[in-house]
Amino acid sequence: MNLLRHHHILFVFWTLIMIISPKPFSHAGEAQDLLAQAYTAYQQNQWASAKAPLEHAIQLYPNYAEAHHLLGLVWTHLQQPEQAIAALKHAVNAYPSFAQAYMDLGFVLQDQGQFEAAEQAFRQASTLYPNYLESWTALAALFDQQQQATKAIDAHRKVLELDPHQADSLYGLAFWFVQQGQIEQAQPYVEQLMAQNPKHINGWLMTGSLAQYTNQTEKAIKAYQQVVALQHKLVDPYFNLGILYQQQKQYTEAAEAFENVLRLDQGNPEAHINLGVVYTALAKLKPAEEQYQAALSLNPRLSEAHYNLGLLYEFHHNAPEKALEYYKEYVKLGGQDERVTKLLKRVGS
Repeated sequence: MNLLRHHHILFVFWTLIMIISPKPFSHAGEAQDLLAQAYTAYQQNQWASAKAPLEHAIQLYPNYAEAHHLLGLVWTHLQQPEQAIAALKHAVNAYPSFAQAYMDLGFVLQDQGQFEAAEQAFRQASTLYPNYLESWTALAALFDQQQQATKAIDAHRKVLELDPHQADSLYGLAFWFVQQGQIEQAQPYVEQLMAQNPKHINGWLMTGSLAQYTNQTEKAIKAYQQVVALQHKLVDPYFNLGILYQQQKQYTEAAEAFENVLRLDQGNPEAHINLGVVYTALAKLKPAEEQYQAALSLNPRLSEAHYNLGLLYEFHHNAPEKALEYYKEYVKLGGQDERVTKLLKRVGS
């Protein structure tokens, strides 16, 4: 569960206990001791052991906000979200200015898919304390999850007003501007992100993507190289490097990149096709043929694989009949290369 990002348990002052309960003063110390006992168990991850003293404390003082709050956290760890929500609602009803209880309530509601209610809880916390950074980061993450671009942008901007170095919001703003096609607006946020977080993998991926979009090939290559240096189990940066190296006619480097793609994802037909093209450029004809055949074994309807095999047999193996077989399949699958269609007409196929 993605819950309980923060759970500051603040013990209630004697005066607050007396205000929220008409019970005799003598019970206040007992209730506080029960809360302290439960909190000790909670800190030791003994969730079940924390529950009984909290319930006893609440019996003594039904409006004991801190006890309800901690009980909500305990129920969450016990994977009982309905009870957790009920306890946390008791906490905020007993103490309407309890911002952290609103936050924890919002996290539980979010994990239960109750997104509107979660938003209301987070907003209540930010209303109580307008500069409460955690409430704005929670709202930004919620809107990211819900793909609500306008709200997400507003929330990320508020986060950066409060803390200009928040990496998630620098990336979040860049992401949403890219999604909206506002590349120029995205760029400064990416640059600031990478200046402050040189090991931010998603930041390097976005840097490479933006560089590709603006035809800055060398910058894109360097960005993807940074990604694979930091994390060599991601397919996309290797695939993008393969394409970029291929465009630059750096076929040895392109082959290595596509080989890495297939090391991680053997069932990637596009990588097989591209590796076949690169091997052909390197005059590795047998391995090229094997790559095209591997692509077709994964998806027999890949017109590009049929087309490339046709080229291979026509121009490199001097096997025109075999080339025609693949060209026919290529055209059947919608291929429209004018030279090939004319060739097939000329031979009566």
